[in-house]
Amino acid sequence: MEEKVIAYIALGSNLGDRIKNLRTALDSLSSSAGVYEAYKSPVYESPAAEVPDQPDFLNRVVEVETWIGPHELLARCQEVEKKMRRKKTREKGPRVIDVDILLFGDAVLNDKDLVIPHPALTERAFFLVPLMDLAGNIFIPGTGLRISDALAELAPYKLEKVNERGW
Repeated sequence: MEEKVIAYIALGSNLGDRIKNLRTALDSLSSSAGVYEAYKSPVYESPAAEVPDQPDFLNRVVEVETWIGPHELLARCQEVEKKMRRKKTREKGPRVIDVDILLFGDAVLNDKDLVIPHPALTERAFFLVPLMDLAGNIFIPGTGLRISDALAELAPYKLEKVNERGW
């Protein structure tokens, strides 16, 4: 891939030093060839959405410029998770790090290993709120909805901005 694409990647952590985990994941991802960190949202804390009997999550969204394709970006995200020793103990359970591609330019993909836009993007405040900080007026490809519209349609949610201690 030769042309630059803007992608949005969600980072989440609810085990260990959550701020450090987000920082480590971002550093690892942005040191990857062909991926340049452009902007990052504030960090937000939220209760676990679908499996509530676990610690609260810290989440942030990062805007990256990339010259690699979506499948290669997915591989880089999975490498970060592997490097940080993410273990799946149960579906949607606690994790040291979670790295998800939310948007990749105006791509709409529905492959067996990659769906873009992220299939739960419009259902999760912990994706939409930080994404709103970066790109509230962009359209979600294939939906006709702006990020701000999708957020306005969500049921009430609980997210709190976190003091990042100088980060």
